[in-house]
Parts: sequence; structure tokens; C-alpha cells
Amino acid sequence: MKTITSFFCLLLIFSYAYSQDIKGTYAIKNVKTGMLLRIKDANGKNGTPLVAYGPQNWKCMTWDFQSMGDNTYQLKNLFTKKTFQPLGEAKETVALEEQPLLVDAVNQQYEFIKVKKDTYLIRLKATELYLTPADADGSTNSAIVLAKKKNSSEQQWIIYLQNPTI
Repeated sequence: MKTITSFFCLLLIFSYAYSQDIKGTYAIKNVKTGMLLRIKDANGKNGTPLVAYGPQNWKCMTWDFQSMGDNTYQLKNLFTKKTFQPLGEAKETVALEEQPLLVDAVNQQYEFIKVKKDTYLIRLKATELYLTPADADGSTNSAIVLAKKKNSSEQQWIIYLQNPTI
């Protein structure tokens, strides 16, 4: 009986360690480049590209995590109140663009796959495509695209709480 109880305790700890419920507003920072996700020029127009930008405590670089269950989230930009999705069909190297948030839109849902504490791979739901900087060196305003899994820090993202005033 003690062995079974120990097994279930370990199973519970393991499942808790690999599931999360992210709540709040966060900046999303690329591990390799150090750049954050931002809507280009803080523009609220539909179709504006999602880009890499140096860290700032700004609303346009802060995302409200809206849980869809099973480690899946829609990300609502605090400044524009919109989200991002692939430009057209979800395929490799396609860029991401700003669009109005639609609750049932699978192309606006992202799975956060834990790598380690506060570090994740971000996969577009129902695909094998991950958020990836188009420029691995992290130039300002370079596109964020979808790419197949590379097992590199280029596709890892750190999230940290951010409560901007501007």
C-alpha cells in the first residue's frame, strides 16, 4: 500500500511540474536574442507584423494570457487589445500579424511547452510550428515567424510579469 501511495504522490508531483496555469500580464523574451514580442510600432491596424524589439516596460510589449485549457493560451496585447496569428496559411517561415481576438480561432491559440522554470517553447495549436525570430541575431523590428522545432535557444521564450504604465 505504501508503494502505491508513493507512486501516486510522485505522479501528482510530476504532472504538476509539467502543467501550468499562467495568469496575468507578461513580457515574452527570446532566450537567444534577448528581444521581446511586440506589435510593430505599437500600431493597432489589422495586419501589423509581430516583431522583435528591445525590452521595455510598455503596454505594446505586454501580453494578457487568456487560458484556453491544456497549457493553451490566447495572447491579448495590452495596448491594442488584439492578438496575433499567421499571415495566411500556417506553414513554415510564415510571418505573424496582428488581428482582432476571436475566442474560437485555433490560429490564435498557442501552446506553452515548459522547458524549465518560466521558459517555454510556444507552438501554434494543432501544428508542429513554433514561434521563432526570423533574425537569429535579434535585429530590431525583425519578423517573428513560424518554424519547425529546432531544439535550440532560438525557439525558447522566457515570460516575466510586466505591469506597464505606458
